[in-house]
Amino acid sequence: MTSRFNHEWLRLTGDAERVVASARFPNDSGWFSGHFPDNPIVPGVALIALVAEAVGERGRSEGRSLAITGVRRVRFRLPVRPDDEVTLEAIRMPKKERTAYVFNVYLAGENACSGVLTAESPRS
Repeated sequence: MTSRFNHEWLRLTGDAERVVASARFPNDSGWFSGHFPDNPIVPGVALIALVAEAVGERGRSEGRSLAITGVRRVRFRLPVRPDDEVTLEAIRMPKKERTAYVFNVYLAGENACSGVLTAESPRS
């Protein structure tokens, strides 16, 4: 997976069970291209991609790769605008075949987006 995020502004903390990251969507980010010209907001897919990138980066830092297999129960509550800083938290909930991450994306302490991201380790 090629990163769409500049790792200078994606900062990870947490551990194997809990991923915490913060990121800023710079005003010149490609995510704003056409979304929307007179009132730019971060597309919902960009927030989900941010969560996937943070979870994947955490896995790589632990020497394992993860393939995102699905997203469900996603709710968008607040618009994220250029230069807004968001914080995300994804908590790993192990399952038999797949791993699920329950996630929340916060903007100024308020929930902007939430959902469940599923992933699995690719078989060799």
